[in-house]
Amino acid sequence: LGKDTRIKFMTDGILLRELQSDFLLRRYSIICLDEAHERNLNTDILIGMLSRIVKLRNKLHERDPTAVMPLRLVIMSATLDVERIVNNGRLFPDGTPPVIRVEARQHPVTIHWTPHTPTDHVQAAHRLVKRIHTRLPPGTILVFLTGRRDIQHLVRLLR
Repeated sequence: LGKDTRIKFMTDGILLRELQSDFLLRRYSIICLDEAHERNLNTDILIGMLSRIVKLRNKLHERDPTAVMPLRLVIMSATLDVERIVNNGRLFPDGTPPVIRVEARQHPVTIHWTPHTPTDHVQAAHRLVKRIHTRLPPGTILVFLTGRRDIQHLVRLLR
């Protein structure tokens, strides 16, 4: 790190747009995907593409160290199923990437999901939250939704 080091914060959508103009993302030496457990199409596409870009940039750097620097990819999550990601031979065909675990206070988490894709995911979340609330012991219920409008709609339904 030096005086020319910059940190740029962006959404997954912005990073995908940057990939359109520079597939190798030459302006970056490290890319950190945070909250990777919030699985969405953009994150899944980025993890797949970036795992390939890392390999490509490493190969190009080995051939000509002045052409491009290696790219480091950091995937962060508090609740991601790490084993499922690192043991994915399609993402990491050259072997398991290094994993750093930061032990912190952890609370038991139970994940509930529906076996099929609902037509109306907000209504489905509403039904599931009510069922959890009435049938299970007291606790916190955390629901991940796709945007503000869905969140506000679910809050109205729950009130």
